[in-house]
Amino acid sequence: MPIRILIADDNSSFRRVLRRLLEKSATRDIVEAEDGQQAVSKALELRPDVIVLDLAMPVKDGLTAAREISASLPQTPILMCTLHMSPQVEVEAQKAGVRRVLSKSESSLLVLAAEQLLAAATPSEPVAPSAIPPPVLAAVPASPPVAVQPADNTLSAELPIVPTDPKSTS
Repeated sequence: MPIRILIADDNSSFRRVLRRLLEKSATRDIVEAEDGQQAVSKALELRPDVIVLDLAMPVKDGLTAAREISASLPQTPILMCTLHMSPQVEVEAQKAGVRRVLSKSESSLLVLAAEQLLAAATPSEPVAPSAIPPPVLAAVPASPPVAVQPADNTLSAELPIVPTDPKSTS
């Protein structure tokens, strides 16, 4: 039986590119969702082996979707990809049950991280947060912190802004 991967992102171009990258390495059953609500529904229905969620999606954001999926499928590894990479996003994502947060600008790292989560996961044992070696995460460039805005366009809570090192943005 092929490995099933759920990709949830509102950008169809990104889903298509990630699908192609994931299909190159092995036979995969790739399922797609356009928003967070579809991601939750498809995850509960299809029980994928790994889930790749975008942070900022319509209807239901990635953090909310991750919380709901993790509550029902705690053994399923969730990888979050975002353009809004920051330490605060990583902390909030891990609280929501996400195993790893990576930048969308590093598509090859997304594939590597998904492969490593799949390799480390077993049906009876969830993946430890340290399942992906630090060099993978160290290669991801830092981005400025952002506020996560829910689908109804009201700002529920801003993540604290942390000063960045001016040398890291050049």
